[in-house]
Amino acid sequence: MSMGQETKIRARDNDKLALKVTKGHFSSDRFHINYYIDMTTLKMRQEEAEQVAKSMVKRYVNRVDLSGLIGVGAEELKHYSKAFASKTPIDTIICMDGCEVIGAYVAKELSELGVTTTNIHKTTYIVTPEFDSAGQMVVRDNIKHMLKDKHVLVVLATAMSGRTILKSIRCIESYGGILEGISVIFAAVNEIDGYPVNAVFDSSDLPDFRLSEPENCPDCKNGIKLDAIVNSYGYTKLD
Repeated sequence: MSMGQETKIRARDNDKLALKVTKGHFSSDRFHINYYIDMTTLKMRQEEAEQVAKSMVKRYVNRVDLSGLIGVGAEELKHYSKAFASKTPIDTIICMDGCEVIGAYVAKELSELGVTTTNIHKTTYIVTPEFDSAGQMVVRDNIKHMLKDKHVLVVLATAMSGRTILKSIRCIESYGGILEGISVIFAAVNEIDGYPVNAVFDSSDLPDFRLSEPENCPDCKNGIKLDAIVNSYGYTKLD
């Protein structure tokens, strides 16, 4: 099978966002999948990264609709809507899969919507974690205080099986962090260890998406060659 043509899937709640997908036979670090999901521009193009952040933040801030109030100006409405919003506190945002730009915009959006932080300096930490060869998150001494007793949001590109995220959750909790949410661009799972996965796109947007262990891959069993090796950063075609 050769790689198909790239198509775009629009986000249901934000028509400015499109997920680029290509059908084929691909190998990731642990699984075989039947779509390559290209998130390059969503993570690296400023305007799109900002829109991803806006969609992610909607899951954590429930704004109150006060538009029906009579005799209240636009600025007053903005003030009261912000004041009465239901908010989840976020102190630290842990960014994986090259999602630091999105993470910074998430922090900005939360701040503008009045989400508080317990940090002394009243601003959010944006952390890029380090991982060892076993895929375990490494927390150095200089960032331990960014987890201890902090309300943590994890932002990443994908949640496929959830194995890597589960390891990260265990690490965050072991250092005293309070996990408040998991936000991803695309998710093939709805929850991880009891925590809901808040996705901009999910398997309902790509209903025939398939994730297989290599030994159980239908394409491999049918003798279909791999098209490319893929990860959250891109792909490398195979001859």
